[in-house]
Amino acid sequence: MFNTNTFYGTDGILTLSDPDGLDADAFTGYFGESGIVGRVTNVALLVAVEIKAFHELGSHAAKELRAGNISIAGTVERAFINGAMLKLMLGQYAQAEESAVFKMPSFNMKVSLDNLKPEGDEGNSILTIYGVMFDTWQFNLPEDDFVLEKLSFKARRIATEDTEVSA
Repeated sequence: MFNTNTFYGTDGILTLSDPDGLDADAFTGYFGESGIVGRVTNVALLVAVEIKAFHELGSHAAKELRAGNISIAGTVERAFINGAMLKLMLGQYAQAEESAVFKMPSFNMKVSLDNLKPEGDEGNSILTIYGVMFDTWQFNLPEDDFVLEKLSFKARRIATEDTEVSA
């Protein structure tokens, strides 16, 4: 059954897991055993399918549509800068320029949305994004606002899980 609940930003939790190309102990040191990133805001996810149209000569309308490449991308902002997210992007290269191989770490990202309504209904949606690699990192130092680091990412695959439970 599809989830029909509405969600608010405070209903969400972002966790990272299964690092590839990064020492597991270092990863645990960044985010703990749970993998919860903490203090994130403005998480955005975009899934785009390239649709190709075939037009016959003399026809204005497409005669056939074909699905092409699938692209998964997004952004995450976080309210403190401690180097953990940048190290997830650069891997060993964040520690030393003399790294033998520049292998970007990849990992899985899970966005969990839990809606606990006062009436007792529970519903949640879980988006699992596989093979995530950060491709940009930036931070702004505003005069009168919170400092946020912003990362954009690309991913290989996405899966969804919706549940709705009535009390």
